[in-house]
Parts: sequence; C-alpha cells; structure tokens
Amino acid sequence: MPTAPGRTLTSTQTGTRLAGLAPLSAKSLVDQVVDAIVEATAKGIFLPGDRIVEAEVARSLNVSRIPVREALRLLESQGVVVSERYRGMSLMSVDIDRLEKILKVRLALEKLAGAEVMEKLKSDPGVLAPLEKVLADMHAAGEADDGFRVASLDTEFHLCLCTLSGNEVLVRTLEPLSRQLTIIFGLSTMKKGVMSIVEEHDEVVAALKSGDREAFDRLMEIHILEYSRAVDYEHLVEQLRMLERRNKAG
Repeated sequence: MPTAPGRTLTSTQTGTRLAGLAPLSAKSLVDQVVDAIVEATAKGIFLPGDRIVEAEVARSLNVSRIPVREALRLLESQGVVVSERYRGMSLMSVDIDRLEKILKVRLALEKLAGAEVMEKLKSDPGVLAPLEKVLADMHAAGEADDGFRVASLDTEFHLCLCTLSGNEVLVRTLEPLSRQLTIIFGLSTMKKGVMSIVEEHDEVVAALKSGDREAFDRLMEIHILEYSRAVDYEHLVEQLRMLERRNKAG
C-alpha cells in the first residue's frame, strides 16, 4: 500500500526501503575519471579541441567504458566537453570569444562576493581564515613548482571567496564553471611563472582586508580580465600541438 501523505515510516520500513542503496564512497569511480580528464587537459596531455574517445580513455585508466561515459556526460553538462554530430565528444575550445564570456561572468560574481565578504569583515576579522589557508597551500605548491596543484588551488581560492560571501546562489552559479577554470588556470601556468600566479592572490586578500570596494573591483578586473587576456591560449594550444606532432615524428 502506498504511504499516505504525512505518514511517518517506522525504522524497520525505512531500513527495508534503503537496503538496496549502495554505501557512499569518498569519491566515486566516475568522479575519479572526471578528475583524470580535467588534470590531463590542464597539463596539456589532452588539448582543447581534441576528440575524446571513450574506449581509449577507459583503456588508459584501466576502467570499463561505463564510468567514462558517465564522466563525459557530467563534463558535457559543465561545458568541459562538447558533443558534435558525426565527431563524438571533444574537449572545450579556448577561443577568445568563449573565454571572454566565462571571464565576464566570473568578474561579476566575484565582485559581488568580495563586497559581501568585506561587509562581513567589519564584524568578524577572522572571516578570511579559510581563504588564507588556501593561499598558504598555493604558496607551498608554487614553491614546489607544481603547476597543476597551483591551478587546482586557484579554482579552490575563488570558490572559497564566493562561499565566504554566504550567498549560496552565487556559489551554485560559479561552481559549474570550476572545472573549466582549472583547465584554463592549468594552461596559464605554462606561460606564466607559478609564483607570479600565487602572488596575484596575495593582492586579492590584501584588497579584501583594505575594505575599499572600488579598489577591490579594479584589482579583480586586472586579476580576472587583464591577466587572462595577456595569455594567448589559442596560440599556446597550437604550440603544444606542434610539439606533440614533432615528438611523434621524432
């Protein structure tokens, strides 16, 4: 019999219904495949625009095609891969028009996050502690010259800033872009020194502490727009592609 609206199930009934659910794991196989694809792209092993062949990825990672298929569906929903007729799945492009759209959305969200965090700082001087922890980890990764770790923490830094705003809508808006950002940040470490990237984030924290919203907004325009525009991602990808061809031929 169906349960009547508002009826409370007994613990026995609830246990019976949930008996078929698999136990939760820290990270599913699908998530691990997602992370592997993002990391490979951020490191230039896969390149933006490359076709992603499900069977090849499964073979490389020593997993079945099922988690790879699910991972690609998730990445498609987040804009990391695109499905093209007659071609299958390909990695996102890094053309300037697409990047500009992503960057402008980021800028609007993070200006708002900064304003809300600065307001919180007036009554809670410790509000930046989680952000400063991420920044300390970034310094350690930079000193170790770990480009991918810096890129991952770069994404974490900006998500943390949005989380500290207390605006869950803001976080949910930025979060789907996070894997695209990690790839973009990872590629940027190939053109810029990792410590220079880390030090840019020192400036962001200092601007938040200053409480000067106008100065913070201007800094974020430089940090998000100008610094990103200084990297010619399309040319970088072409250079990496040419290097790959030479290595295969050589």
